Amino acid sequence: MVSREWWKRERPAVSWREIYQELKRLEFRGEVRRGYFVAGLTGAQFALPEAVEMLRAPANEEAQPIVMAVSDPANVYALPVSPGVEVDQLARPRGAGALLVTIGGRVVLVAEGRGTKLRVRTDAAPAEVTAAARALAERLVARQRRGRRRDVVVETVDGERAAGSRWASALREAGFKGMGTGLRYYVGI
Repeated sequence: MVSREWWKRERPAVSWREIYQELKRLEFRGEVRRGYFVAGLTGAQFALPEAVEMLRAPANEEAQPIVMAVSDPANVYALPVSPGVEVDQLARPRGAGALLVTIGGRVVLVAEGRGTKLRVRTDAAPAEVTAAARALAERLVARQRRGRRRDVVVETVDGERAAGSRWASALREAGFKGMGTGLRYYVGI
């Protein structure tokens, strides 16, 4: 999907007017569709027909977790929205290297500090948190260099010590093990 907010965020050398004219040409040829697909973004938005159909499809209850960096250009949660539109504060983490884990288009878990600090959606189901934590740990382990692989250590969850948090059992089910006040995902286990 392309919108003016994305253009502002990326700041390409081409003006929005030129991009908009080209997108209109693509729309007339049937290659893209114009509409208002994401609530809160201003102006026309353009998307491939396949993407529009995916947006129209009912929510998949078997949706898989998606882990993405906050700085990822595909992160729609970082785009500015119109005044009056409610913004999910969970989706606005601080710090370089912060990661979002979404399931079915909802932010379920946010990790900061290489996974040491987690924040969890208050209305998330334990199964969602387990799936999100497993996906996060696998992503953090996969991104490490081969020779120097370190375990993922969670110190706090929602500001509480990880081992005593309300989500500790969901994290244990995801493969984390207790270690004093924290939880550790061992590499290679």
